[in-house]
Amino acid sequence: MTFIHSRPLKLFFFGALISGGALLIAGLPPEDVEKPPKTAEKTDSAEKKTHTVKPGPFSVKRELSGIVESRRTTPISIDLKQWSDLKVVSAVPHGTVVEEGDVLIQLDTEDLEKTIRDLKLALPSQELDLRTAELELAKLEETTPILVEKARRTKAEAEQDLTYFEEVSRPMRERDVEEDLKSSGNHLAYAEEELKQLKMMYEADDLTEQTEEIVLQRAQNTVDNYRWMLAQTKSRGENILKTAIPREHRKLQTALELKKIDWRTDDKTLPEALGKKRLDVAKQERELEEARRSLAEHESDLAAMTVKAPHSGVAYYGMSQRGKWTTASTLDRKLIPGGSLSVREIVMTVADPAEVMLRLAVAEDKLKDLAEGKTGSASLKWNPDAKLKATVESVGYVPFSDNTFDAVLALEDADEAVPLMPGMTADAEIEVYSAKNALTVPKNAIQKEGDIETVTLAGGAVREIRTGRTSKDQVEVLEGLAEGDVVELQDEKKAKSAPDKKAKPAPDKKGA
Repeated sequence: MTFIHSRPLKLFFFGALISGGALLIAGLPPEDVEKPPKTAEKTDSAEKKTHTVKPGPFSVKRELSGIVESRRTTPISIDLKQWSDLKVVSAVPHGTVVEEGDVLIQLDTEDLEKTIRDLKLALPSQELDLRTAELELAKLEETTPILVEKARRTKAEAEQDLTYFEEVSRPMRERDVEEDLKSSGNHLAYAEEELKQLKMMYEADDLTEQTEEIVLQRAQNTVDNYRWMLAQTKSRGENILKTAIPREHRKLQTALELKKIDWRTDDKTLPEALGKKRLDVAKQERELEEARRSLAEHESDLAAMTVKAPHSGVAYYGMSQRGKWTTASTLDRKLIPGGSLSVREIVMTVADPAEVMLRLAVAEDKLKDLAEGKTGSASLKWNPDAKLKATVESVGYVPFSDNTFDAVLALEDADEAVPLMPGMTADAEIEVYSAKNALTVPKNAIQKEGDIETVTLAGGAVREIRTGRTSKDQVEVLEGLAEGDVVELQDEKKAKSAPDKKAKPAPDKKGA
C-alpha cells in the first residue's frame, strides 16, 4: 500500500470552470492536485528532479590495495650450532637473479678452521684417557668385591683371635704360670729333702769325709739351683700375669677395633669408589662424545659459512612480512665486506617471481562480502595499463596489529612483457555482489527515519521501501518499488546516505 499524505482541505466555494480544455477544481491547493510523473530528463529548475525505476545490472565492488608476493619464498638465515662470529667477506647485491646452488654470502672462516684443527688434535688424547679409565674401572669391578670380603674376613678373624685368647689362651697361660711355679717348688722341695736325707745318711755311715763333702755339696748346689729357678719362675709368672697377658689382651682388642673400622670403611668406600669410577668413565665418555659432536658441528658450521641459494629466484635483502621487506635497510648496512651478522637472523629471502600472488591488507569496513571465489581485476601501480584477472583465494578474519585483515588474490593472464616482481604494489577491484535485473535508485531519492526508509513518488506520495546493497551513488531496492515507478530526487546537500546493509523486511504499502 502507498500512503498519500494529504494536507487539510480548506472549504472553498466550489465551481467548475472549463477553459482551454482543462478542468479546474476550485477549493484545493495546487500542490495536492495529482500530476503526471516527472521524468529525470526535465531540466526546468522550477520542477523537481525525478528518477524512473527500471531493472538493470547492478554490482558492488571493493577497491583494495596490496603487495605482490611470491608463492615460493625461502628465508635465508645462518643457523649455526657452535660458531657465532659471522663476518661478511662478500654478498650478492639486493635483487640479484640466482640459480639453485649459487653462493649468496661468503663468511670469514679463518678462526673457525683454526678451532677445528685444535679440536682434532685434542681428540686422540681424550680417547686415550677414556681407554685408561675404562681399564681402571674393569680392575675395580673385579677387585672391589674381593677387598670388601677381605676386610670382612680380617675383622672376623680378629674377633676369633680375641675370643680364643679370652676363652682359651689366657686361661691356659695363667695355668702354665701356676704349674711352672708348682713344678719349681716341687723340684726345690725334692732337692731339699734329698739333701736332708744325704746329710742324715752320711752321719750314720762310714764314708770318708772327702766323699761325703762332694755328694753333699752337689746336693746343696741342686737345692740352690732349684731355689733360683723358683725365684725366676715366680718373677716370670708375675710378669706374664700382670703384664704380658693383659698387654696381649689389649692388643687383640685394639686390633679387633681397627679391623672393624677397616671393614666398615672398606665396606662403604670401596663400592663408592667403584661407583665414582663408573661416573668418571661415563663423564669421560660424554666429554669424548661431546668433543666429537662439537667437531662435527664445527665442520658443519664451516660448510654453512658459504650460504647458497636453495632454489632459483631473486635474492632480496631482509625478510618479507606480508609482502613487505621490513628489514632490508638494516641488512643493507650489514651485508658489506667486514659487516657482522647474527646467528639465525634472516638476512635474505630468495623469492621465485615465476609464481606470484597479491596479498591484501583489508580494512575492517571493506571485509564484508569479500569471500573466496570472488573475482575482479588488478593493476600494477607502476603500470596501470597492465590488467590482471584476480580471484580471491583466501580471506583471514584474525586482525593484525594495524587492525587490517589478510586476503590473498590469485593473479592470471600476466603479460610476460610486463615485469611482475615480489614487493611491487597493485590496486585491485573485486566484485563482491552482482544482480542481473536489479531495481535501483540514487541515494538522494531515499529518506530515512530510524529503521524506516521511504521514497517520494512523483506527485508527492510517500512509499516505504526495503533496500539491499549500495554501490557508489546507487542503492538496490528489494521491496516497495516496481519497474516504471518514478521517484523524486532530493537536493544533494540534503540527501541522506543509505547504509550498505540489508534493512528489516517491511510490507509493500501502495496507495491509489
